[in-house]
Amino acid sequence: MIDYSQITNKQGLIVYGGESSTGYGMVVGTAPAYEKPVKRTEVFNVPGRNGSVIFQNGSYDDVTRTYHVWIGEDETPDSGGIVHGTLAERVSAITAWLFSQTGYTRLEDNFEPDVFRLAYYSGANNISNELTQYGETDLTFTCRPERFYTDAETPIAVANGDTLTNPTKFASKPLIKIEAAGTVDVTINGVTITAVVTDYIYIDCERMNAYRLASENKNDKISGAFPVIAPGVNSVAITVTGTLTGVKVTPRYFTI
Repeated sequence: MIDYSQITNKQGLIVYGGESSTGYGMVVGTAPAYEKPVKRTEVFNVPGRNGSVIFQNGSYDDVTRTYHVWIGEDETPDSGGIVHGTLAERVSAITAWLFSQTGYTRLEDNFEPDVFRLAYYSGANNISNELTQYGETDLTFTCRPERFYTDAETPIAVANGDTLTNPTKFASKPLIKIEAAGTVDVTINGVTITAVVTDYIYIDCERMNAYRLASENKNDKISGAFPVIAPGVNSVAITVTGTLTGVKVTPRYFTI
């Protein structure tokens, strides 16, 4: 976790792929705008019928998040994990940092420290060069529409008859870990997924994937439907044929 206690909105930071902008001598000068996604909507007009027929599938477009940043030179020898050097050297290091990530990557900042985004760096911008002393530019990231709550990353132990309460207005797609030896049914709000488990298995309802280790696919060990956690109170039912050690649910609650 990032310690935001010493950073103010006048000296912001971003954390991308686990690395902080402060390590590159970068200052985020202004808070980004509150970007909001567009809901995907199809509108059909029917001859002879007033109004329109509206179709919405519950999905949203990506958004962009832009940070205005300053970068200065610092000839101090490298220490403390901070990239020192001339402005050109720092710009080169920042470019490598941003472009070395592939796909959607975790993005955090201290302007909204209770959420994180999944984003990718959208492309290079020109960086102004003020007498080789400092530069400034806008860094733009393309983000998935969700703003995931950091406190919803903690796995929750659940048992038969428990409930999960989603405090948001959006259904989340959890990560479920089952530790057992046998066949286990996990039901959330009437939707059941069944897993045949030797020791443990992860079921990722977002990616619709099951695995034991990251490289050990277990999709042939599950059947049924992938549950979601609807807004409000969700009932949990667990049945097992065999021995159950425990079930943990990482809820992944989000807002937009």
